[in-house]
Amino acid sequence: MKNLSQLIFSVVLFLTIANSTQAQKMSVQGTLKNAAGISVADGERQLKFRIYNVATGGTHLWEETGTVNVVGGIYSYLLGTDTPLPLAQFTNATTLYLGIVSENFELQPRTELTFAPYALGVNTANRVVCSGAVGDIKHSILNPTEFAQVNGDCWVPMDGRSIVGSALATITGRTNVPNGGGLFIRSQEFQNSTNFDEDRTWQTPIASFQSEELRSHSHGATLSVNASGVTSSNGGHSHTWSLPTDNGNGGSVTGRSHSEGGSQTRNTSSVGDHNHSVTVSGSASGNTNNAGGNETRPDNLNFWVYIRVN
Repeated sequence: MKNLSQLIFSVVLFLTIANSTQAQKMSVQGTLKNAAGISVADGERQLKFRIYNVATGGTHLWEETGTVNVVGGIYSYLLGTDTPLPLAQFTNATTLYLGIVSENFELQPRTELTFAPYALGVNTANRVVCSGAVGDIKHSILNPTEFAQVNGDCWVPMDGRSIVGSALATITGRTNVPNGGGLFIRSQEFQNSTNFDEDRTWQTPIASFQSEELRSHSHGATLSVNASGVTSSNGGHSHTWSLPTDNGNGGSVTGRSHSEGGSQTRNTSSVGDHNHSVTVSGSASGNTNNAGGNETRPDNLNFWVYIRVN
């Protein structure tokens, strides 16, 4: 079939147990579509089923080839029909993955085996099955040790650790989980939607760090100065003034006689002790005082944050 490497498939796992515990089988149902999302043609198709303990690469732990009948893109098959399933593998703590091969090409990604296949194993009553799906994020009141006991070991704290070789790394290309210690989690912007995150867009890489910031603003302040007062008292005083001098041709000053070449001075009458009022007006500028703590934040509660990587 053309463009087989671009096939899209999904797998739903169900448990089917035969009368004999030695003949336990696992039912697999899935769909096959081409790159355009159109179901492949109806008819029989030979598929090879493999079980791995890694999401990519590695060597399969079990393999079986079977013929499936595809109708409307949907097929089903019982794993373990010809080759017994490796039941012991379902009882340990290793996560297992189902790989499907068609025409010598293994479809990607592999499907993680969760609850149903592990129920095939023996002594699984105390086994913790991983909750959620790869890429999920959880807030929890449980510390990492307590969390793993009830959620499985496929979750890790979102503390920036390396996840090379994990399913999440294979899907996203990331080599480390985001470091979310002490940070708020914010919804990613969507294309063609209202942009509430002013400094990000829908094209901003997911889990991008954004430092704290206070929105630009100003404080209004009006300061004025008005002052009034009086000058200091100068006491009683008068002012001296001079009479004109004679020009040598004789003559007289009305009401007074004088000799040639003489001059006279007089004082104004005293006005007594007094002062003068003074009024001053103007403006002043300055800075407001600092206030607040170490960061800008709303009321909040702190919880552990985990991300599923396998």
